[in-house]
Amino acid sequence: MGKEVARKDKLRMIEEDYEAWDAYPQYRWLFNKLELALKLGYEAGPACVPVKKTGEYIVRPVYNLYGMGISAVRRYLSINDAEDIINHKHISPGHFWCEWFEGKHQSVDFIKEGNKWVPFHAMVGKHESADNLTKFIEWEVTKPDIELPDWLHNVTTEKLNVETIGDKIIEVHLRSGNDVGWNYDIGTKIIPAWKGDKAKDMKFLPNLHSDIKRYEAHGQLSNVRIGYYVA
Repeated sequence: MGKEVARKDKLRMIEEDYEAWDAYPQYRWLFNKLELALKLGYEAGPACVPVKKTGEYIVRPVYNLYGMGISAVRRYLSINDAEDIINHKHISPGHFWCEWFEGKHQSVDFIKEGNKWVPFHAMVGKHESADNLTKFIEWEVTKPDIELPDWLHNVTTEKLNVETIGDKIIEVHLRSGNDVGWNYDIGTKIIPAWKGDKAKDMKFLPNLHSDIKRYEAHGQLSNVRIGYYVA
């Protein structure tokens, strides 16, 4: 009994994707964003594989357990770029391309009720621009608007967070994601505070971790979040 309680307490403490990787080895394939995209039926492929249609794509790491949109970029790719893509001109090793989606960017936390995941909290985020996929200018608490594929209800974890653009699932996390907004009503805006930006005269919420190094990715992020404001 003691061991079981300790195990559940440990799972409740999962706050980051790298912790969920260790806790749920049976679901590690969900961290593979390329595999997830293909399972969802999207036009996607790894570095070296040319695109089949000319258009806008998102290019990002196949695995990114750090989060923060590291190395994610919007890129116009053409079927005429085939030779360049094969030789890594547009897509670095370890990255993949996926069709670009338009629509609201939603983050939804779920709780398991019986055999179904039920959404209980959602926020809609806005980027500063489509050219910077790391820097959000706000997250607004909103009513969940999402339908999960049947197979996702078979995932058995303590927590679940799903991100969507429009009606397209783009990421699945085996943890919660909206903790910062749980205590606020629909319509409340949670505004990320970025290192170097002028301070705002609003209620300030610190990051989950006090050490700013946890949000710098050792220099791989040009925008570093230091907390949030509540509007």
